[in-house]
Amino acid sequence: MKNKIYLSLLVSSILINSINAADDLRDVIVTAKTQRTALDTAGSFSVITAEDIKKTGASSIQEILEGVVGLNMGMNDSSINGRQNISIRGTDSKDTLILVDGERISGSDAQIGHSDFQYNWIPINAISKIEVIRGPMSALYGSSAIGGVINIITKKPVEKIQGDITLEGGDSSRDGGENIDFSVSGGGKITDSFSIIGYANSKTTKPEDVDKTTEVEGKKIKNLMLKAWFDIDATQQITAFAILGNEIRETNEYKELYNIDKTHYSIGYQKDFSDISLNVKYYKNTSDSHTDQFEYTHKMGDDTLNAELKIASFDNNFIVFGGEYRKEKYRKKYDDAADDTSKGFEDSINYASVYLQDEIEIGSSTILTIGARYDKHERFGGEFSPKANLVYKLSDNSRLKAGYGHGFSAPTVTQNSSEYGVAIPVEFYPAGPPFNGMPKTFHRFHGNDNLKPEKSDTFEIGYDYEKDQITFVATYFHTELTDLIDNLHTGDTIVGPMTYREYLYSNVGKARIDGVELEFTQNKIFDTLDFNLNYTFLDTENKDTKKELHNRPAHTANLKLSIDLPWEIGSDFRVNYVGSQKASDGATIDDYATLGLQFSKEFLEDLTLRAGAENLSDVKHIGEGQNKYYIRGRYVYARLNYSF
Repeated sequence: MKNKIYLSLLVSSILINSINAADDLRDVIVTAKTQRTALDTAGSFSVITAEDIKKTGASSIQEILEGVVGLNMGMNDSSINGRQNISIRGTDSKDTLILVDGERISGSDAQIGHSDFQYNWIPINAISKIEVIRGPMSALYGSSAIGGVINIITKKPVEKIQGDITLEGGDSSRDGGENIDFSVSGGGKITDSFSIIGYANSKTTKPEDVDKTTEVEGKKIKNLMLKAWFDIDATQQITAFAILGNEIRETNEYKELYNIDKTHYSIGYQKDFSDISLNVKYYKNTSDSHTDQFEYTHKMGDDTLNAELKIASFDNNFIVFGGEYRKEKYRKKYDDAADDTSKGFEDSINYASVYLQDEIEIGSSTILTIGARYDKHERFGGEFSPKANLVYKLSDNSRLKAGYGHGFSAPTVTQNSSEYGVAIPVEFYPAGPPFNGMPKTFHRFHGNDNLKPEKSDTFEIGYDYEKDQITFVATYFHTELTDLIDNLHTGDTIVGPMTYREYLYSNVGKARIDGVELEFTQNKIFDTLDFNLNYTFLDTENKDTKKELHNRPAHTANLKLSIDLPWEIGSDFRVNYVGSQKASDGATIDDYATLGLQFSKEFLEDLTLRAGAENLSDVKHIGEGQNKYYIRGRYVYARLNYSF
């Protein structure tokens, strides 16, 4: 019955959409590995451009993506210090794969509790666009893509050497929260065959305090990105890519709550034949997160070798065929252990993968995209991830889309190793004799060599319309999640005055997620107004408890207006609404809305001033009691950019 209601909502939205005017198609969606325009590309996706980013006071990837349909930037059960994670279509944040130029970034939230360290890898001024594909993408990208993929695509050099300098200052409505952000970039074509571009960024945000207690941690971020291209000849190119970054998370109690060093190195080779393109690349990323609070370092890394062929030799087929080898590493290194590996934990897991996608044009009205990937994992064996998508041309400007995709998320290195164990004190004896406040009860977690990956199967149907300055998209999706990993209580161990409650990582959970996504955009209304409105509905169920999944708002909506004012002043106004949601203890977390406003003015030809405010309504926090979660207070800022 519920599915009929969702489909009725979708169909009604399509029928009431009567829009007319010439094509205004968006760019090709690189992440989908297609040659088609966006209107003819299978699946659900959003694109955020560099100009979209400039129109906000965003200081992180989470804030940039806050208004995207189908996404929720918010808390989970482990959120602390104002940290935010990205959820796509109601899936866990660990099921959202983060890429930079198609290359995987080490995700911290699955491996490190209470973390969101995977988002601030590159300077924001280096971003050309961000592509968000909603729905499983394991058929192309393997593990961690149950919810979808976020691909941060960086800028490329132009013919002439050019650059820019940006300075931003701002302040929060709370104690602390002051922000200073400086970034610089430059590069271009040095010779006929060699180009290079670089970006550097330094950003300091003070902690935000409530009653002298840090509720939103401060950040000191320094990032450097360099990218170079060398053309061997008209058909061959070598690329080199490097990211070096450091991020410090600060509270009143700890000046370096976390000190995170990040590196990403990549080298690639591309050869173009008449109808075939070969791309080979090797990349390596590391993320070392040291915590003063617990006096140890999480050392994570990935080494990846990828080779891919794109074949356009056939009239009605575009084929992508690739293979990949990846080694995922993790080490927990205690400060007092030096190089002694007997204290702490260290392990690695190898993946070997092959994938194939064929985009088939059937007649003049239908495009069928089929694909699959097989991942060989050294612990759980193999996982086969098929997909099939159909795009049917209803008219020159409208498409009916339908698809199926299988996704999976492999266990983390710690979850998937029986050598791993960690005990966390949760209850203490009173101060004084006989035990003087020593721990009384521990939760002790154990890894499991026999874990299987979490899996998903998603079906969706949608309608896309593009004409003139108008876009309308409506999508219904249904996702079944199985083999979800949770902590299974296996018994208690008594050691003197201490009790250890033993937990084993196990595949025990099942869930269902249904949803509807609606998005409408009309630009150049009266030649001065751009309008965008989107809405997401989620209906979720934990199949074991028969209750809705926690921290998944049923309703979210986002409004964005851009208005050209007199004297060539640009203005942008945004409203982000998040509906009520259930906490893990069953309590209801009330709905809330945040507002953003920005004005911009170009002085001379290359100097632009932007000023505005984020969280204009100054929402202090979400939820109450143990479910209280603070967000950044009202933030007022000014940003000056000079291009040369």
